[in-house]
Amino acid sequence: MKGNNHWSATFVISLAAVMGLSCPRGAVGEAPVPSPADTEAACAGAFRGKQPTPKVLGQILEAHARWLEDALDPKGKKANLCKADLRGAQLREANLERADLSTADLRGANLQDAILSDADLYGVNLQKANLSGADLTNADLRKANLAKANLQESTLAEAALFGAIMTKANLRGADLEGVRLYGADLREADLREANLGDAHLYAANLKKADLSGADLTDADLRKAHLGRANLSQASLKEANLTGASLEEATLQEADLFAAILTNTILFKANLQGAILSEADLSNANLREARLQGAGLARANLEGADLGKADLHRANLGLAILFKADLRSANLREATLPQAVLFKARLVATDLRGSSLEEAYLSEADLERANLATANLEGSNLVKANLRGANFQSANLRHANLHESELNQANLESSVLDGADLTRCVGLTQEQLNRASVGEDTKLPEGLERPRSK
Repeated sequence: MKGNNHWSATFVISLAAVMGLSCPRGAVGEAPVPSPADTEAACAGAFRGKQPTPKVLGQILEAHARWLEDALDPKGKKANLCKADLRGAQLREANLERADLSTADLRGANLQDAILSDADLYGVNLQKANLSGADLTNADLRKANLAKANLQESTLAEAALFGAIMTKANLRGADLEGVRLYGADLREADLREANLGDAHLYAANLKKADLSGADLTDADLRKAHLGRANLSQASLKEANLTGASLEEATLQEADLFAAILTNTILFKANLQGAILSEADLSNANLREARLQGAGLARANLEGADLGKADLHRANLGLAILFKADLRSANLREATLPQAVLFKARLVATDLRGSSLEEAYLSEADLERANLATANLEGSNLVKANLRGANFQSANLRHANLHESELNQANLESSVLDGADLTRCVGLTQEQLNRASVGEDTKLPEGLERPRSK
């Protein structure tokens, strides 16, 4: 608002200071420091449960504006509107810096481009309020109700929102760097292209939230609920998602480089083209996940469940898959050079055309796996279970199959030059006769080198 009065030139609303309140930065799980508004007696405002008239509100705003400029101004006074009824208030571009609006009712209020930095908004009701472009830096919004509020392109950096309700809130393009959202409810919230770098979202509920294109670098998402959330093209570099639930979430082309996903639930998640290089996915549930073309180089997938997952053309070079469950997974044309698959379960897995050069598959269970045309040159298959596996036209040059089980394995046109087949179990002369065996191939006792065709 504009007028002739010097103090109303930019319509400045000034409210009581927060009395040194700021949300603690303690460890997750610590009880937040109580707000003075936690008890009835703490609110000393004159408008508890009352709605100030426009004239009175204007006087409060003018006095607070003076106080903000000069705390010693005799006409200045910190405004106190705790528990006030401000429903539908027109407060556009108002200056509410360090204001006390704790547990006030601001439903449907217009706070567009308002300044609310360091304000005490503990327990405030801002349902359907317009806060687009507002500055809420370091504000105390613990237990606030922001359901369906418009916070598009607002600034909430370092704000405290412990246990806040933000269901279906519009936070598109908002700056939430370092925001504290422990246990907050953000179901179906719009966080597209929002900045959540270093944000604290421990145990937050983000089910069906839209985080596409959002920046969540270094964010703490431990035990967060992200079922069916949209995180496509989001940046989650080095984010901590330990124990988080991302069931059926969309992470297509998301960047999860070096992210921590230990024990994370990614059941049926869409990770097509995602970057997971050097990520820790140990004991993660990736069952039936879509990982076509995903980058998993040097990723730690120890003990991960990848049963029936689609890893077509995924890059798993140097990945650790120790004791991983890949039963019935699709690894067709996947890249796994020097991958560690020690004791991995690969029963009925499709590995056709895959690259497994120098892969460590010792004691792996590859029963009925399809490795047709796969490249296993120099791979370690010592004591592996290869019963009924299909090695048709596979490259097994210099592979070590010592003590492996080859009962009913298909070695048609497979190349075994330099391979070690000593003490193999179940290998027959007929199987050897169908393969390409070189002079340097080491054979088990009782079997002869096939004659040249």
